[in-house]
Amino acid sequence: MAAVANLRDNNTTIEISATLFLYGSEAATEIGELIIKEINQMYNEPRAKVHRMGMSLEVRFNIRYAIISTEEAFTLASSNRDHSSNFIRIENENTITRSFMGFGLGDNAGHWLTSDQLGVSTTAAHEFGHCLGLDHPANPDFRGTYTPPPIMAARGSLVDPEYQWNPLAKAGEYGGTMKPVYRKVREEEVREILAGIDPFSPETQLIGYLSNNIFDRTGKPYPSLS
Repeated sequence: MAAVANLRDNNTTIEISATLFLYGSEAATEIGELIIKEINQMYNEPRAKVHRMGMSLEVRFNIRYAIISTEEAFTLASSNRDHSSNFIRIENENTITRSFMGFGLGDNAGHWLTSDQLGVSTTAAHEFGHCLGLDHPANPDFRGTYTPPPIMAARGSLVDPEYQWNPLAKAGEYGGTMKPVYRKVREEEVREILAGIDPFSPETQLIGYLSNNIFDRTGKPYPSLS
């Protein structure tokens, strides 16, 4: 997901903003509202801050959405140079049976599935992290931390029993892996998003990149529009 970052509130806040243009057979206002609510709530919840030489900025996320037709998605993407514009196809299924973002971390195009319970399962917030450049943690074992797993933890991660599908299951066996609904955005994940830019700069900072891909219903990209 591409986004832009700007100083706000008399240079006390760095705001990360983006718009998700949702298209596809399952794109509708209800799902859009759920997606945006989940993303904004989860990423603003840690009230993350960045610091430099005695200065401090609170990080605020302001993510919006719009429902558009596939034809409108083609038109917008064909000339898009706006880092805050992202194109997400919403369907019930695709060939890889999971939601995904483009073909690289930071891409502004994706294919998300309502079967992943968008807006109520942390899937939307997880995919949002990928599009802002976050990868899965190198170590998928979070046992012994006694805290919710980070938002970028992948399905199948090992966690303390209370965060498993089945708290009584043996770790790694059926029911003994992370239940995604327990994931939380951690402050260090928000700081990682800002690692490649200068959040204290008065200039607009760009996050991610623009592939401007548009996908078909199965998750296959149409020819590049960039």
